[in-house]
Amino acid sequence: MAEKYDLIFSLGTFPLVSSLLKDLQLQIFDFPFDNVIGADFFTRMSLLLLDCNDFMEKKNIIAQENTPVEGITQYKDIHTGFIYPNDFNPKIPVENNYPTVKANYDKYIKNLRICIGAAKKILLVYVENPQIKEDEADNASLILEACQRFRDKYPKKNIKILYIRNNNDLENMKVIELEKNAEKIEFNFYRKFSDATAPIIEPSMLAMVFSDIKLKTNWRMKKILFYQKILKSIIEFKRNLH
Repeated sequence: MAEKYDLIFSLGTFPLVSSLLKDLQLQIFDFPFDNVIGADFFTRMSLLLLDCNDFMEKKNIIAQENTPVEGITQYKDIHTGFIYPNDFNPKIPVENNYPTVKANYDKYIKNLRICIGAAKKILLVYVENPQIKEDEADNASLILEACQRFRDKYPKKNIKILYIRNNNDLENMKVIELEKNAEKIEFNFYRKFSDATAPIIEPSMLAMVFSDIKLKTNWRMKKILFYQKILKSIIEFKRNLH
């Protein structure tokens, strides 16, 4: 029987994770960690526990000189380590881009706060990036500590953390139950399509993790966000009248 949640969201580390959750109809709204890359589990979890305060400050946003794709400018937050690959228009100065991008992320943060407030059963998904060094020796204890701190912050919520790590030596999925509400899953879900390309996530492989997971229809959450959009439209309409 599928396990059902009121809220499922991605902590990262790839935009593909939230895209996959949306394709599987497990995530409905846009959240702050969906489109950023970089930063490890500890950094992302710390920001989440701090309600995403200081998520993006203008003074910390810089253009990267060296990017993975030649000719493509990416922007990095030197405080968090986040890279924003698609949010900033490289043809426009950062100070001109920033207000719009910041407003979007403020909306994503508000979405997450509202959804957490309206949900009773929550699943947090994190997919490890092999290029970001995570401390394997302390990994399990770090996941458990993060899970406990998240539960302490929301004591009336049923919260589960799903930590997923690629392991090139495991074709079959290995599920490690760290505790009742914290699981670590390891298997090989990366594929290398040619000698010239780096290994990338194969979405159909990663999707297998979520085969027995479902999202409940939470009408209360949808109603809150619907009224939020209506209120925003009214405020913008009144602003345009002046």
